Amino acid sequence: MTTRLDQLFVVEYGHKLDLNKMRPVPRGEGVAFIGRRGGGQGVADWVEQIQGLPPADAGLLTVALGGSLLSSFVQQAPFYTAQNVAVLTPIDRRMPLKHRLFYAMCIHHNAFRYTTFGREANRTLSTIRVPDAVPEWVDETPLPTHDGLARTALDPRALSDITKWGTFSLGELFRICKGSRVKKADRSPGETRFIGASDKNNGVTDHSDIQANFCGGSLTVAYNGSVGSTFYQDEPFFACDDVNVLTPKDQVSKWALLFVAAVISLQRSRYTYGYKWTLSRMISTKIRLPCLDEGQPDWEYMECFMKGLPFSAAVPDIN
Repeated sequence: MTTRLDQLFVVEYGHKLDLNKMRPVPRGEGVAFIGRRGGGQGVADWVEQIQGLPPADAGLLTVALGGSLLSSFVQQAPFYTAQNVAVLTPIDRRMPLKHRLFYAMCIHHNAFRYTTFGREANRTLSTIRVPDAVPEWVDETPLPTHDGLARTALDPRALSDITKWGTFSLGELFRICKGSRVKKADRSPGETRFIGASDKNNGVTDHSDIQANFCGGSLTVAYNGSVGSTFYQDEPFFACDDVNVLTPKDQVSKWALLFVAAVISLQRSRYTYGYKWTLSRMISTKIRLPCLDEGQPDWEYMECFMKGLPFSAAVPDIN
């Protein structure tokens, strides 16, 4: 069963302030300023509190009515809002944090109904239908903490002396193939990851019914669009023709490939729409990597280094 959003929350406009008229302060020292962003909890900056204008309370929901439409967050600190940001106060102020997070997710999942400069949510946000009861799994799911997520899989390791790293062409280390061209009209929604020229969401721009053209355990590098965006793919996928796929010639762990992906992505500044990172150029591109005394890449060191980074314990240890 569903109910209208305004049966659970008081839906109001926020403060309608302009960030360029606010006085910025160091992060965490003032009031969070919530804009129409889709990430970072919607926080555009931290600002000095305005005399006579109290900020909204922590624990309330903010919803972007423009920009990143319906990006919804439960704010963890007192806040001001920009133009076109709604503030939702639970009618039952005892509503648990997990329930508030659940409803923020439900609101965001209605974003497909709206478009910027088209059908925006200003007038109809309060009428969105959401579940009238919270599923049991919401209460049973533990809330992650920053300290818990930031754990390392192994003890941290210092970065080795880069002056002693070896130089390798990508063609030495990988079999490099171009993706395939397919029109959007020729595919339908499905389960296969569709990797496009995006710098977000691991390069996944869609899920389609077409058959995967590459196996997992490879790197994808965009040479068009978001040039140089490099991601590790852990399951079979379809790469479009804006993407080159790098399959290691030797057995290399996911962790070591993540290290290489970071190195490859640093090459992006060398290429533009006018000077594309074509297949032939990518094959001959040289990168520097930690190496053994005999001159081979030190894959074990790269794996241990990546496992020593914060948040590494939260990454599934699979190839």
